[in-house]
Amino acid sequence: MKRRIYFDMDGTLSKWENTSIEIVARPGFFISRSPVSTVIGALKLLLDEPSYDIYILSSVYPNGYAEAEKREWNRKHTGIPEEKQIYVSYGTPKAQALSDFGGVKSNDILIDDFSFNLKEWPGIGIKLYNGINGTKGSWQGFCIHSNMNSGSMATQIKAIIDNT
Repeated sequence: MKRRIYFDMDGTLSKWENTSIEIVARPGFFISRSPVSTVIGALKLLLDEPSYDIYILSSVYPNGYAEAEKREWNRKHTGIPEEKQIYVSYGTPKAQALSDFGGVKSNDILIDDFSFNLKEWPGIGIKLYNGINGTKGSWQGFCIHSNMNSGSMATQIKAIIDNT
C-alpha cells in the first residue's frame, strides 16, 4: 500500500512573507510566491518513488481567487495533477478536508511549516523550518530544513517514513 504524503504550500513549497491580511487578500498574491526550490526538488524526487502517493494540502483564503492561483502555481512549479491538490478553507483543520478521501490514516504524512497544523494532524507530522518559523520551540517532532539540499531532504523524509 502506498504511503500518502501531503505537502503544504504557503511557507513550505512557496516562500512566505509575514504580511498583513490585506496584502494576502489581494489578487496575484499567491501566484506571485517564489518557489522553495529545495522542497520542490525533494517533492519531485519522492514522486519518482512508487511506494508514495504525493498530494498538495493547502489552506485557501476566502477571497474568491486564492484556490485558482494556487492551482496555477502548482501547475507551473510542481506538476502535481489537480485531482491531487486538496484545498481547505482557511481556519479549517487540514485533516477535515480529507474526509472525502477516506480520512487521515495513522501513517499519512503532513509536511508543513506551521506547528499548529502539525499538532492537530492525526497522522505523522514533519515540520519544515524555513527561516521565519520555529522561533518558539513548540514543535518537538520530526523536522527538515529548507536550507537542506533536495536529495538530503528526500532521504530524510524517506528515513522518517521507513521508521514510522
